[in-house]
Amino acid sequence: MENPHALAHAQVSSEMFDIFEAPSASFDVYASTPVPRVGTTAREGMVKARGDVHRDGDWHRSTHVWIVDCESARVVVQRRSLGKDTFPGMWDISAAGHVNASERDSRITAVSELAEELGVVIDGERLGAKQFTCPAAQHALGGCNCYEDVYFLAWDVANEGEEFAIGAAEVTATKWIAIDDLERALESAHPEYVPRVPAYLAAFFPRLRAFVDAHRRQS
Repeated sequence: MENPHALAHAQVSSEMFDIFEAPSASFDVYASTPVPRVGTTAREGMVKARGDVHRDGDWHRSTHVWIVDCESARVVVQRRSLGKDTFPGMWDISAAGHVNASERDSRITAVSELAEELGVVIDGERLGAKQFTCPAAQHALGGCNCYEDVYFLAWDVANEGEEFAIGAAEVTATKWIAIDDLERALESAHPEYVPRVPAYLAAFFPRLRAFVDAHRRQS
């Protein structure tokens, strides 16, 4: 399937990100928000290019969207292209991307990433509420230091299908995986899966199972 929304490149090193302070020890993934870094002038030091941010380990923002088949308790994972600058070739979130400096609502980024990476076109209302925001320090692991906003998207496989129109510059494959199997892979730090920090796993699986249960009750 062709994806008309796909990007031509795996990433653009010149795209600009807002920079934030490192998370405090009391950061609450359900209630806290990142604190912008400020300099001696109004915006000094707050915005940097992607390439510099990843090189320097600066804290910035991203959005994660997990596509969920609530009927079978499965989620979609994507294999990142070998051209990605973090965790190339590994299995990862259904769709994800960085929040640019021009955007304040990570939901906008989430909708864009779904279209660009998987050919899924939706509006923000369908995406629903943000589940949590997790600060993930992964610069030393080959990733980046990011505040990750997490969303769930309920997917009707019977009517919407199981296949996706991937954006080949960013994604090489997708697959459905049972939630229990994904949990085992992430908890065991499976080498083919992008690692997730403990705080992410502690919030993610309870929220995901509650999301599945709620949708089953409504159906």
